[in-house]
Amino acid sequence: MLLNKQEKSRDNESSIFESWRKTHLKLELRSVGCLAVAVASVIWGSNGVIVNQVSLPSYTIAFFRVSFATLSLWLGAFFTRKWRVMQVRGAWRILVILGLLLALDWAFLFQAMKLIPIGNAVLLNYTAPVFVALLAPIILKERVRQATIYALALSVVGILLISSTQDFQVHGLSFLGVVSALLAGFVYALFVIFAKKTLASLSGYSVALYSYSFSSIFLIPSLIQVDLSVSLSSWMLLLLLGVFNTAFAVTLYLRGLRLIKAQEAAVLTYFEPASAVGFGYLLLAQQPTITTIAGGLLMLLAGYVVASKTEEEASKA
Repeated sequence: MLLNKQEKSRDNESSIFESWRKTHLKLELRSVGCLAVAVASVIWGSNGVIVNQVSLPSYTIAFFRVSFATLSLWLGAFFTRKWRVMQVRGAWRILVILGLLLALDWAFLFQAMKLIPIGNAVLLNYTAPVFVALLAPIILKERVRQATIYALALSVVGILLISSTQDFQVHGLSFLGVVSALLAGFVYALFVIFAKKTLASLSGYSVALYSYSFSSIFLIPSLIQVDLSVSLSSWMLLLLLGVFNTAFAVTLYLRGLRLIKAQEAAVLTYFEPASAVGFGYLLLAQQPTITTIAGGLLMLLAGYVVASKTEEEASKA
């Protein structure tokens, strides 16, 4: 009897230790995942600084970004022998559409970054989550949630606040910059909606690999009658933008996303607009106004409302 009790006691202790070890490991992995997503988002916040240092048209910059990213991803797949990511099982049509949407998104965003302060452009681009909430019931047949209404109201107020800091003229560059940033957000929302369908049958690496490839093809016309005789430093910045800010950051983001919930990742990606304002202030002396900060906070709050509500419902599912 005494021996049986001792064995049971050791078994209980072993079970408790194993449970603690697994819990501790999960917490560590979750921390790593959160850090990876946050770092990737901060990296993306520096895109505007790079764009402003390269004396090329926005569409041409977008071409070299996706081209260098595509080359990096193909080389990565080749050297790691990930042959399966090259098999897309007849999903060419949707991948072509995703490539076109990416091309338009980055072209609009880079155009905006050249016309209005970086922080404003990125914050306006972050209407994308609200656009997703609007489009999902139409395209994905999802139910409209009450949180969506609150987020829309907050986002509209934020857009008005940020736009009020611009010289808002119909034919002025500032107006064009605001519209370009909003279009970037809308196009990116379309990309998210269609990518969500595609990821049901393809891996994230495959989607990134082929969407970047097709995006590069769509942006080839941006090279027509463009003087590419820019400085070596500009080429280095373009390489940095494609390899580090796109290929590496996206890979880092996807690895982090694998370790945490999607809703947590959605909240963490709002480090991008915050870091964009910081990069613009530190490196380009773009001073954000109180109105810009207030509008940005409202838009970040709008995205958080959508993401936090989604996570709450997911936890109940």
